[in-house]
Amino acid sequence: MKTLFVAILAIFACSAGVCQNQQKVSELVDIGYQEYESGDYRSAIDFFNRALQRDPENPEAYYLMGVCQSQIGDNWAAISAYNNALEIKPEYPEAYYEKGYSYFMLNQYEEAIASFDEALKLRPDYVLALINRGSIKCIQGKVEEAAEDWDKARELGSDVPVECE
Repeated sequence: MKTLFVAILAIFACSAGVCQNQQKVSELVDIGYQEYESGDYRSAIDFFNRALQRDPENPEAYYLMGVCQSQIGDNWAAISAYNNALEIKPEYPEAYYEKGYSYFMLNQYEEAIASFDEALKLRPDYVLALINRGSIKCIQGKVEEAAEDWDKARELGSDVPVECE
């Protein structure tokens, strides 16, 4: 009986527009992504905001909005978007990576390293996180630690042409 009730409830929800609303959210995210790929970051942000108005628990929309905000140089807003994505989906290595990169662009090195560390906890083979964490350590004068990150990135198949001087 409980299964029948759940099935009827699902049919009612779809007929009431809930399923249609979800489809529209995914369409908005898809259009936003297309705008991002074409380089129209502000338009993409608008579509991600519209998707989030309909589904404020969509981590992908927050993440992609953050990527676009970072592309236009609004790194503090990007960090906020990544934090929202991570609040919903704590195991999201790409969001940690992008958050770290935004901190890196703001010269907030300790925060950047902490974010790259989180990305690497979730995905130990995240080459870009290793390269960028190594770059920060190089900037900080931590030559051996930078070399360790870059060596690991090389072991994973990346061509890291930089050496710390």
